[in-house]
Amino acid sequence: MRETELVTKSGVAQMAALTQLRYRLADYPAAVATISFLGVFLFFSIFAENFVKPIAIANILTFASITGILVIGVGMLMISGEFDLSVGSTFAVASYVFALSLNAEIAPIPALLLALLVSAGLGLINGLIVIGTGIPSFITTLGTMLAYRGIARAIGGGDFATYAGDPPALFGFLNGSLDAVNQLFTPPSTFRVSIPWFILIAMVISLILTRTQYGNWVFATGGNPGAALAQGVPVQRVKLINFMLCGLWAGIASVMQFAHRTSVDPLRGEGTELIAVAACVIGGVRLTGGHGTILGACVGILLLQMLEQGLVLMQIPVQIFQAVAGLILITAVISNTYLGKPA
Repeated sequence: MRETELVTKSGVAQMAALTQLRYRLADYPAAVATISFLGVFLFFSIFAENFVKPIAIANILTFASITGILVIGVGMLMISGEFDLSVGSTFAVASYVFALSLNAEIAPIPALLLALLVSAGLGLINGLIVIGTGIPSFITTLGTMLAYRGIARAIGGGDFATYAGDPPALFGFLNGSLDAVNQLFTPPSTFRVSIPWFILIAMVISLILTRTQYGNWVFATGGNPGAALAQGVPVQRVKLINFMLCGLWAGIASVMQFAHRTSVDPLRGEGTELIAVAACVIGGVRLTGGHGTILGACVGILLLQMLEQGLVLMQIPVQIFQAVAGLILITAVISNTYLGKPA
């Protein structure tokens, strides 16, 4: 009997410890993504040749930084309880506006501002439709995704748009090569300005969400809009602003990429919206809103980009990346759902 009691008490203690661990993890939305990131990094460090070399790390950070800026906007919008599936199409429209403006001999800074104004305007249209009609944002932005893609094809004539002139200084400011850093390695690496921009934007938006009244409004709007409205939170205004910011960040990411590649095609950004949502969910942003961090979303996109780079180095077909990314996404959803359950 004594042994049975000891076994029972031991089992209860283990369950209590697991429950306590679960609550601690629930307080850190990025925990699951961070653990997964470290595990994947360790795996590729061992099995993928050249994975930890500076040029491979630079490729991961450079590609992740462009998509990551877009992910920040999607993450902020998702925390407020809404989706934007049109960001990939907005990305393409902004690139075309920027390219065609430059080719029309508009000065670089006005061309940049025009591209960002258009992208923010497309986000505003999404927000007005959602708020004005009550149609779920998933359906609304699924429609505008197709509409905006059509706009990109129309203004580009269904063809590439290329800037063939001498690169203006603005291109270097947006996404030039970090030569001072790259020359520290042999052979020289490929770090670009988009990386510090990504870090800076992520830090600023994280501070806004965690240290300002507007950040509290965003979480309240996504967590319980009815209760938030009763407490005086301008729910509709918060959602509208976040839709605009989501479009704006897509535009910023777009012009940064164009500053590097100096060309855009009709399919630019296609599928980016799904990668962005996946990165946010992997990073702990709940599909129901009201929970998550920008840090987690950034870890999510870094994890996906690292996964793709590692598989390429291991000469594994890209289709495997899609399968593994899907598995990680499902695992993240299950983990986050479990951690979010009440006792």
